[in-house]
Amino acid sequence: MTTSRLIRFAILVTFGGGFAGHTYAQPMPPRALLEQAAEAMGGLERLRNLDSLVLTGFGQTVSQQGGGNLSPDPHAPQKWQATNAVRRSFDLKSGRALYEDRQAPMFPFAAARDELWAPSRRVQTGLAALDHPLPALLAALAPETTLGRVHTENDLVVVEFTVAAGDTLWLAIDPNTHRPAWVRWISGSTTLGDVTNTAYFTGYLPFDGIWLPVGLTTGIDWRDTTTAVLHVDSYRLDAELEPFPSTPAGGPRGEAGTATATAVPIATGVWDVRFGTNGGAVVEFADHLTMFEAYASEAATFARLDLANTLVPGKEVTEVIVSHHHFDHSGGLRAAVARGLTIIAERGNEQIFREMVARPAPNFPDALARSPQPLKFVPVDEHLVLDDGTMRVDVYHAVGHLHMANAVVAYIPEHRIFLEGDFTTHDWDWHWWGGAYLDTVERYGLDPAINIPVHGIVTTFAETIAAIEQQVERARTYCAETMAAGFYFAGCPAQYSRD
Repeated sequence: MTTSRLIRFAILVTFGGGFAGHTYAQPMPPRALLEQAAEAMGGLERLRNLDSLVLTGFGQTVSQQGGGNLSPDPHAPQKWQATNAVRRSFDLKSGRALYEDRQAPMFPFAAARDELWAPSRRVQTGLAALDHPLPALLAALAPETTLGRVHTENDLVVVEFTVAAGDTLWLAIDPNTHRPAWVRWISGSTTLGDVTNTAYFTGYLPFDGIWLPVGLTTGIDWRDTTTAVLHVDSYRLDAELEPFPSTPAGGPRGEAGTATATAVPIATGVWDVRFGTNGGAVVEFADHLTMFEAYASEAATFARLDLANTLVPGKEVTEVIVSHHHFDHSGGLRAAVARGLTIIAERGNEQIFREMVARPAPNFPDALARSPQPLKFVPVDEHLVLDDGTMRVDVYHAVGHLHMANAVVAYIPEHRIFLEGDFTTHDWDWHWWGGAYLDTVERYGLDPAINIPVHGIVTTFAETIAAIEQQVERARTYCAETMAAGFYFAGCPAQYSRD
């Protein structure tokens, strides 16, 4: 199957018959439709002669493609991040853009840098620079672009086009105004396989003779999630652009640069196996190994698995305990399933995990696409015991955790080792759900001496609790100071169930 056929297959599966709607009655040729759209925006020659476009505005972006919510339930409230001081500079001649903003979560998180509106900037190339109607239309009309079929979707005329780099996009045109209504493309995701993205353009107004949208909304096909909204408050045409920073090389599917896997023995039959600074325990049973967490990505998960499988001759990892559904913590779920591993998690995660595993990836094939396997899922209600006579691991539904309701922890009673993800990290600035650790320990009568987290480093129980209490106190101080100044941030005043 050719690449274009694969792409079309993914789109048809995603949108069903609605996308594959009837061919436009007596359609204009695709180039004529695009040129008509260019005229409606301000004139083809005028658009082609533009060197740059700079927009500013403000909006919100969703956390982790909608995979960072409190609960895996599709009706759980989204976690949004505010994006202010947005400035996006398009170098139309080079097909690049520079995106700048200041973000802060509209929900409490652990790092001060995430709350204090730290500036960010990144260079966008390829598909990332084509989610606005002006560069998208210019790319569709470029001499090296191959135009495809014309069809209709929801009364919009849709033109398929493939740019020189080989990426295929779809541009929808309003038959009344003749201006672009949306552009669509496919990208790869470590958690979701192929993702169909659509950027919608609304509220066209004239700026120096060019009609441009002041409302920009982006969504993905997974759970019909809106991933970003932007309110444009200015456009400048042919503005002088500052030099763009160099574009860093990116690794495949979330690979963390030069990070490597390491294994440190913690107790008899227990190792801390990390990829960079993230990981968790690997535990030995009579005839197999069990790993805690499939974190970050396919590359990170395979690195940990491959190292774990060398720890005990003749024994390999056969099951993975996943602490919770957040897309960073389940970033290696598809990779683990591709290896045929059993997934152990709180029962409420089964639906979302099945959705994640079932998604195809014909255009950006990952290990699961290359080696399809069914999800083998073992649910945890309140308590699940893994015990073969040589090792016992208790898996418990965590309580009191307001960051993730459907989470589990694990406990190795022989060695008094507590295994957790997102309960604490020794270097967090603040802690907004600090009571969850001791609430869970006390609920199940545990007596931990060592904490092996997904993030950070192994610590003693005393060190863990001391860090949490310091982080809670810093959160309370931050809230008191900001509230006294008249600012009320999410999570303030900080709550602590141990009071």
